This record gives sequence, C-alpha cells and structure tokens, in this order.
Amino acid sequence: MLLKNPKAYFQLLFFLIVIFLLRIFLWIYADLDLGFDEAQYWTWSKNLEWGYYSKPPFLAWLINSFTSICGNSEICIRISSPILHTISAFFIALTAFNFSKKYSTGFIAASIWILVPGISLSSGFISTDVPLLFFSSIVLWSFSCIILSNNNKLNYLIFCVALSLGFLSKYAIIYFIIALIIALIIEKEIFFKIKNKFSINNLFLIIIGFFILIFNHLYWNYNNSFITAQHTLANANIDGAGNSFKNLFKFFFEQFLVFGPLTLIVLFASLYKYKKLSVEERILIFLTFTPLVLIMIQAFISRAHANWAAIAYLPATVLVALQIDRYWPKTKAIYYGIIAIGLCFTVLIPLTARHNLGLDPFKKYRGWSNIGLEISNIYLSYPEALLVTDDRRVMGELLYYMKNKPKKWVRWNADGYIHDHYELVTKHNDLKNEIGIMVSSESNNKHFISSFKKVTFLKNIYRPISKENNREYKVWLLEGYKDH
Repeated sequence: MLLKNPKAYFQLLFFLIVIFLLRIFLWIYADLDLGFDEAQYWTWSKNLEWGYYSKPPFLAWLINSFTSICGNSEICIRISSPILHTISAFFIALTAFNFSKKYSTGFIAASIWILVPGISLSSGFISTDVPLLFFSSIVLWSFSCIILSNNNKLNYLIFCVALSLGFLSKYAIIYFIIALIIALIIEKEIFFKIKNKFSINNLFLIIIGFFILIFNHLYWNYNNSFITAQHTLANANIDGAGNSFKNLFKFFFEQFLVFGPLTLIVLFASLYKYKKLSVEERILIFLTFTPLVLIMIQAFISRAHANWAAIAYLPATVLVALQIDRYWPKTKAIYYGIIAIGLCFTVLIPLTARHNLGLDPFKKYRGWSNIGLEISNIYLSYPEALLVTDDRRVMGELLYYMKNKPKKWVRWNADGYIHDHYELVTKHNDLKNEIGIMVSSESNNKHFISSFKKVTFLKNIYRPISKENNREYKVWLLEGYKDH
C-alpha cells in the first residue's frame, strides 16, 4: 500500500494540505453569504431527521456535526466541504495505487482530483455532492481492493457501509451499481472477474447490510408518501419538454469546465484505447461513462445540471492518471498543463466571487445578510410575530441571518401542494391567534391578503446583488388568520 512508503505518504499529504489551506484562505477572502440551499440545509441540521423533502439526511447530519464543534458561522457550515474533498483525493490516490502499484500514479490521481475545476468550486460551498463524492471515493477504493487484492472481509464491510452512507447523501451513488450491472452484461471478462471476487454469500451480506443501514430513511419516506423520491423524479423532469440538442450540447460542453479541458480530452483518449486496456481498467471505463451517457440522455430528453454526472469523475480521474503515468514522459506536458489549469481555477473562482467581475455566477449568494438585518430591525417592534414567507429561499436565509430569531415560522403555501421541506413541516393553522410578519417575493403580493382580517403593508426591503442591481421584497403585518 501507499502507506508503506512514508516519504510518498508525507509528500502527498503535504501537497493536499497546502491546497486545502490555500482554498480556505481564498474562500474566506471571497466572503460570500450562504446560498439559499446552504441556508436550508443549515435549518435542517437544527432538526435532525431520517429524511427531508428534497434530499436524504446525511448532509444535515454532517453540518450538525461541524457546527456543534465550531459554531454557526458560514465557514463552519461549509468547512466539511474542503475537508472531505481533500480526504477523497487521498482515497483516489490509494485507488490509483491499487491499479498501478506505483506511487507516482497515486500522486498524479490525487493532484488532478483536488484541482479539478468542479472541486475547486464545490470546495467553497456545502452541498449533497460533498458527502456523495467522499463516500463514492471510499466505495471505489474498497472495490479496487476487492478486485485487485486479497479477499479481506473488511473490504466488503467498508464497501457496504460507504455505499449505504453514500445513498443517504445522494441517490446518485446508484449509478455505481448500474454501471457495474451494465459492465457485467456486456463484458464476459468483467463478469468473470467480479464473479470470482463477489461470492453469493458476500453479495447477500452486502445487500442485507445496505438495506439495514438505509432502512430508517426508507421508513421516513414511507411515512411521508415517498416525498424525496417524488421530488427526485420531478427534478429529473423526464416527462418535461426539453430543448433536446441544445440542452445536450450545453451539458456536454459544461463538462469541460467541470472536469477540465485537458483532463476530459485524456479521458476520451482512454475510451478510444478501450481494447488495449486491462479488465480492471475497462471496469473504470464503465463506471465513468455510464453516468455520463445516462445524464446526457436525460439532458436530451429534458434537462441536466452540469454537476449531475459528478460521480463519473472519480473513476475517470484514476483512468486519466493511469494513462498519464503509463506514457510518461510523453504525457508530462499534459499533466503539468492539467495542474496549471487546475491551479488557475482554484484561485480565480474565489476571486471572481469576491470581486464580481461582470458576468456574476454568484448572484444567489449576495445580499442575504442585509435583508436578515432589515427584518431583524422590524422584529424589534413585533418580537412575538411568526415569520411568514412565500419563498423557501427567503425562509432559509432569514432563519439563518436574522439576529432576532422568530419563535415560530410558517411557509405560506398558496396552492396547497408541497414544493419544499418548509411547506412539508409547517401549516397555515399555526397562524391562529398569532400575528405574522410576511416577507414576500411574489410580484403581485396579494395571494395571502384574503386569508387575514387585517393586512398592513410595512415597507419594501432590498437585497443588494450588485452595485447596479437590487432585488425587492415587500414586508406586511398579518393579523387575524381566517381558518378556511
């Protein structure tokens, strides 16, 4: 193992720590407010459950673990992201070493992964991709130990636990299993390779262990009409009318930004050499391209966000590292080019976040602390009022940024359908015999007026997005809820 070489271990560790510290410094300098998804995840972490409307529960558990140690600042909410991405890079190094038995391959793989543009962006924020990729790196490593090393029972246990926790992070880890099934069906050599390593007993124990570990989440979904699964399918929007080729090309070209242009070119070159690859490397091909192809199909049918195939780039990184190290020194310039591009993204992404250089991809992170302060000042006059909003984004941000926290809050649901977790866990009847402060983002701002005996407009407040652009919200005092 890589750990048997102390010098190699410390070199890799030193490199990863340097990148980690650089990242922490740059993102603290960027000084962005929490995005509304992050704020929502934070509110989840204050009420731990086995599931939430749109996501499995692990991210809330993760945030709760870190904020209980270092507090509720933005950096503490987000700190697990660069930490877990750094540890993921280490497991990718171990996986690459398993394939090549060369330290250099492990270092190449880890250095590529930690500097992938998508990871540089993800490291500044907290999202379900963070624990997903972390547990996927452990799944990939333990799987490589199983198929390339001796049949140590501990590897099967690690595989099962990591797969289960990955599922509790984000359902996309199922792509790993789908890819293996497709590989088993298509490639006889892969079938016999995996069959020899996964006995019926091992498979049975892994499946049983998996369902035991995720059972409480499944039971939560059952008690809530499988709301998370419904949201996942709705988010995929498979039945929706897409822009076919436009969305497909958009998603495809976004992958050059997610994984890096040179890295993606080397990846496609490895696919071109498919027949020359070992059986184990062909498994990596399936693990990489199955989620990519499936998401591209979805992009064609409907839509797909750039990060939806992120799980593909763990095995992809190992593949790229294997190709670069195999043909070294011919590929030396390509490797240094990949690292140089990665370092540029590592620095430029946070700097762009701080300085808002024209086209601003960070609009949704700007100005929330301002409206939190504005509403806190209003609450000085109405300390007993319930907070009411007609937008989950506003709800999440205010619950985080208000200094005078409301005693209770209600997500106003105009059409009666459940659209988010706040609507799932609150109801209008909570407003009985209470006054409310409504912060509305709706354009007409009148959808709630008929439900109250008295509605008083208080003021407009503004969220500064840039020097030239503000977002307006209206604030109303609600009195005398009518129970319909």
